[in-house]
Amino acid sequence: MLTMFLPPVLVLISILVIMFGGQFLQIDYQINSLVSAVVAGCISFFMAKLHGRPDDNQQVESVNYNQYGENIAASTSRIAIGGANVSHFTDKLTSMFKRQVEHTQQIAGRVEVLENGNQELLNAAQHAQKSIEQSDKETNRSNELLQEAMQQQTSLNEQISVSTESLGNLKIKADSIGHIVTTINQLADQTNMLALNAAIEAARAGEQGRGFAVVADEVRELAKKTTDATRSIETVLEEISFATGDSVKAIDAVSVSGQKMANLVKETSAVVSKSSHSAYEAKAAMEQVHRTVKEHNETNQGISQNVRDLYGSTQELEDDLAEVSKKVLNLCNQTEDIFRQLQVFSLENRNSVIRDIALQAAENVGDLFADAIVSGQIAEHALFDSQYKEVPNTNPQKYTTLFDKFTDQVLPTIQESILQGHPYIIYAGAVDRKGYFPTHNKKFSKAMTGNYDQDLANSRTKRIFDDYTGARCGSNTQSFLLQTYKRDTGEVMHDLSAPIYVNGKHWGGFRIGYQAQQ
Repeated sequence: MLTMFLPPVLVLISILVIMFGGQFLQIDYQINSLVSAVVAGCISFFMAKLHGRPDDNQQVESVNYNQYGENIAASTSRIAIGGANVSHFTDKLTSMFKRQVEHTQQIAGRVEVLENGNQELLNAAQHAQKSIEQSDKETNRSNELLQEAMQQQTSLNEQISVSTESLGNLKIKADSIGHIVTTINQLADQTNMLALNAAIEAARAGEQGRGFAVVADEVRELAKKTTDATRSIETVLEEISFATGDSVKAIDAVSVSGQKMANLVKETSAVVSKSSHSAYEAKAAMEQVHRTVKEHNETNQGISQNVRDLYGSTQELEDDLAEVSKKVLNLCNQTEDIFRQLQVFSLENRNSVIRDIALQAAENVGDLFADAIVSGQIAEHALFDSQYKEVPNTNPQKYTTLFDKFTDQVLPTIQESILQGHPYIIYAGAVDRKGYFPTHNKKFSKAMTGNYDQDLANSRTKRIFDDYTGARCGSNTQSFLLQTYKRDTGEVMHDLSAPIYVNGKHWGGFRIGYQAQQ
């Protein structure tokens, strides 16, 4: 009996010391304390067996070795449950940090874009400021030129007024001259009449009036010349009068146009002046924008680097959490080895009961499949078919194979009887090497409703469970595999599976899920 007991104890001591040596002791203080107590008890018991004490033989004979195994199994179970809790927590934390890493990476990219945008905005603000300054200068110059034009227009209007006045005076003088010429014409006509009368009188006088007749002729000739001259002057005066009138009209029109031009220039000057004021205000506003953007750019400089550093830190933390998850997973895996080592004891705890049920069920399923091949109920290649065909319009996705209709007929008898006899068992069924569950328990084989959440929970048959726990159930080839995990509902579960062999060929495993015994 002692020789059968010592190897498991040595293995247990070695595994526990290796598991909890070094940095992993920091993961869970309570688990560490529990393991330390178990290790201390095992070491004390082992040392007592080596060195012995005065009544050792009597004590050894009275020792209930199975009770030691029960204690170790219970402690190991609590370790596995604690590891499952920690693993569930670290998995959730890892998932959360993975999302945070993704968000941080997105933020880093957006902040970098923001920084680049700020720099572009700063450059655009600088360019706009220069353009506005140049526009302000040009507007001011335009205003100056318009002011000069207004002055020139005013001067022109004054000159036009003077010219108009001069032409008016000229017309008045020309009219005066015309009156004088008219008077001269009248005098010439009178002189001509007098000369004519004198000639008539001289003719009457005869020889005595001859000299007077000569004078009268000369006077009449002079009067004629005067009349001719005054007529020429009248013609010229008329032309001058007409030209002066046209010039006055033209100058009046120029004056009106000039006044309109002056008004237009004045209005334009007012608009340009207002535009100049607006340009000045725009310049001041753009200077403020430039200062603000510059300050904002200086403030934001380096944020993207800080976010990248944060991204790097969260990545490191994510890696650390992944490492912790691996260590916790290693803890769970090593507790599996402890359970396998404890099978040398005749234990009566829940895990041992389920182990025996799974081993027997795996054997029964293997024999059932082998007999079916012999009887021709199914071909061996069909039983080992791995071409999973998707069942249309199913979500979660279901699959069919060459053997699932066969298992629907033969497996429920074995699987349902296990559930009926043990209320703490949640599910029990055979899966192939890939984790494919061809025939689930009846309570998990309800018809699809179209509601994803309901179908996910209640229509689980013919699905592939390739998660960490599910994948190992079918691929495991050791005598049995006990896994501990925490469901999303917060409930700690054990999953114990035993390999199924058909004519010596590994087909999959029989897995049983049950509530952990706290």
